[in-house]
Amino acid sequence: MPESPIIKPSHTFILAGGGMAGLSLAYYLHSSKIDFESMLIIDQTIKNTRDKTWCYWSDQAETFDACVEHRWDQLWFHSFANQNDKFSIAPFSYRKIQSDTWYAFVQKELSSNPKVQFLQAKVLGFNYAGRYACVQTDAGKFTATSKIFDSISPYPCELANPKHLKQHFVGLTIETNFPIFEPDAAHLFDFRIAHTKACEFMYVLPTSTRVALFEHTYFSGELKEKEHYIAQIKSYLVGAYGLGEEDYLIVEEEAGIIPMTLSEEDPQNLQAKIIRIGTSGGFVKATTGYSFLRTQRKLIALVENLQTGRFGSVVNESKPFKKWMDRVFLRVLVDQKIKGSRVFESLFQKNKPQLILRFLEEQTTVWEDLKLMTSVPTIPFMQAAFKIALERLPFPKK
Repeated sequence: MPESPIIKPSHTFILAGGGMAGLSLAYYLHSSKIDFESMLIIDQTIKNTRDKTWCYWSDQAETFDACVEHRWDQLWFHSFANQNDKFSIAPFSYRKIQSDTWYAFVQKELSSNPKVQFLQAKVLGFNYAGRYACVQTDAGKFTATSKIFDSISPYPCELANPKHLKQHFVGLTIETNFPIFEPDAAHLFDFRIAHTKACEFMYVLPTSTRVALFEHTYFSGELKEKEHYIAQIKSYLVGAYGLGEEDYLIVEEEAGIIPMTLSEEDPQNLQAKIIRIGTSGGFVKATTGYSFLRTQRKLIALVENLQTGRFGSVVNESKPFKKWMDRVFLRVLVDQKIKGSRVFESLFQKNKPQLILRFLEEQTTVWEDLKLMTSVPTIPFMQAAFKIALERLPFPKK
């Protein structure tokens, strides 16, 4: 991340956070017809490493397809009972981006704009000075004459709270001594390892006959020690591929904790001076943990609304019925009255994969949603829906 030698104290836009959400927004603002005087991007670290893998599916060309390392037109689904299905997802394709490639692509584009400045500093907080919003950093105070976009404030999810669902994982990219993988299909879910009621699976992305990413993933409230995930991956490599530790080299490692909770806060709109985006703004799809394409689409809409003066528009718009479905599904995973794997098994075994992918991106109609709802085990979902309704009744306080 290039750092400007002289940083002005006042800017049209300030982006607190230069990760995926912040840099994406900067890219769209830079590419828009919005006439801004200057934009400052603040982050504590220089984003240039391969620290994340982003995946998404789409049936059309997307903004950052040039950064795609690999794409798959087929997916594997493995059930706990060892039913293995390989299916085409056409016209969709599943796409993988490495973070270092993406950072370099976006930063190169932004570096061509003299109105964009970068500052490597720690954000300490936000406040107001009259009608302007300010951000306080360890390098000084900076004012936004239009808006501050905050992608670093924590999302309301308690890591130690088992009732707050998280997607947590460790991933290892390995290179084997001999060709063994089939890179024509990604393994979206492998539930053959799901021996508890927690939603636990292996996620496998083979990019060549010798290189693949393996992520041991949970949708649950209780985190594990790092060694647990790695031990599970190594056991899986032995059981699924017959690979002992002498048969491969670990070339990369990544880990993540993604909140899978729904915020109860009122939705933000563009009239606000400080707007949360990315994970901080609830852009992550709570029931899947996917965020890359979802973030792009929300930010494209945000910039379009800014450009056309629709300041009353909601930043993170969500249809009430979709949000209710997410809430019920999350409660099912938290309560663990049924194995999380069984829910996904029912979905994939009883529905076309294209319908499921559209459903996960909230592109389905109400009738399609109802069809999908009838394909999952009914009783635990009814119990979860009843609990949620009961909690929301306006009982008088004692």
